[in-house]
Amino acid sequence: MKMKMVKKLVALSLVSAMAVSGLAACGSSKDDDSKSEGDGKVLKVAAFEGGNGTQIWEDIKEAFEKENEGVTVELEMSSELDQDLTKEIQNGDVPDVVYYNLGQESGFTETMLKEGAIADISDVFDDELKGRLLDGILDGTDAQPYGDGKIYLAPIFYTPTGFWYNKNLFEGPNAKYTLPTTWEEFFALGDQAKKDGVSLFTFPQAGYFDATMYTMLAQSGGMDFYKKALQYDADTWTSAEGKKVLDTIGKLVSKDYTQADTVANANADGGFKINQQNVIDGKALFMPNGNWVISEMAASTPSDYEWGMMPAPKWDGDTQQSVYMFTEQMWVPADAPNMDLAKEFVKFMYSDTVVDILLANETTNKETGETSPSPVVAPVKGAAEKLPEGVSQTTKDCYAITNQEGVVSVTGKWATTEPIEGLNMNDAVYKPIESINTGDMTVDDWQKQLVETWQKCAEAAK
Repeated sequence: MKMKMVKKLVALSLVSAMAVSGLAACGSSKDDDSKSEGDGKVLKVAAFEGGNGTQIWEDIKEAFEKENEGVTVELEMSSELDQDLTKEIQNGDVPDVVYYNLGQESGFTETMLKEGAIADISDVFDDELKGRLLDGILDGTDAQPYGDGKIYLAPIFYTPTGFWYNKNLFEGPNAKYTLPTTWEEFFALGDQAKKDGVSLFTFPQAGYFDATMYTMLAQSGGMDFYKKALQYDADTWTSAEGKKVLDTIGKLVSKDYTQADTVANANADGGFKINQQNVIDGKALFMPNGNWVISEMAASTPSDYEWGMMPAPKWDGDTQQSVYMFTEQMWVPADAPNMDLAKEFVKFMYSDTVVDILLANETTNKETGETSPSPVVAPVKGAAEKLPEGVSQTTKDCYAITNQEGVVSVTGKWATTEPIEGLNMNDAVYKPIESINTGDMTVDDWQKQLVETWQKCAEAAK
């Protein structure tokens, strides 16, 4: 059985392959390890140790134990969680709950999904809980990875993304411009700014268009269209909705609207920060980004500068606004020894108790020993409105967008497929944006390349 499963693994690390194989082979171990004692009252929670620190999980553990008398949470935290779980699962020690995101270099979560080793937890999200969560947060492939309407991954933290700009240019006594809401207004602003010697737009790197493209697809065609696009529907780019997205991006990144040095700087060797600095310095008005840009550019940001963030514009006639959310996920292994209790823990992550714990989170500077607010926001309606003192108004404003009526949260990523020789999705989908700017490709060329890419991916996803 191990050999069969190993042969099925694709484009993923050997470590992850071993983990899944071990999980399948050792599922029966739940009767002979410590998880079976106490009628399943020992719950093992394995959490990735990242920038949020460890105290946040200690507090959640304590709160869950307090509200569930007789339950002991065995908390495991590691910055190399995929490697640690590999060894443990091989030894028959399967966790009940795992916090480990999609998109990590190891591909651990993707491997588990590919092998059917993650449990369907749709029943956790009853109508009452769904009503508490941000609209749309469960609709993308970050929650429904197979696109079958079933939830396997619980989005427990989120960060909104959008177009970032100098707020002082649009608000206050020195405001020069009016903030646009539609693409027509956006490009009209570009024409106005050009007379002032300012470009409308820049982008750190072409890959930063991922959130923008996801948002625009959902905005153009609605959520059903968006979900099909993530699963490589054949009509994605030949449809009127898909072509509208490509034409609009093509116009946006043309030399008429994008800052002249953008493509030359759009690299991971530090050039991307020059493009970000160009927004700070007033050479360009907008760029796609997330609120991590605040700390990333703190050293070169003037003290009187105030960041702002807005969703990507709507087309005329659109009634709702889409905002892309980067989410972090929690999941339950298919062979979790305490399945019911594990689901209760996942549900607990959306409780008022945990929402407050997340918002009160602090991190400590290892060099100075000083603590500072480091709130984490759950995708629960109203949570962002409770961000504590000490958090920048910019951060509060960008989260506040998600609580506005008519705003739909968009999540998800292009679906995982079998490996395709010679295909790099980032290069195939986003790299042509640079070539359109330089004139080496047209939007029609890009459309043709995307159609061919979707055909390959659709076949590899079968």
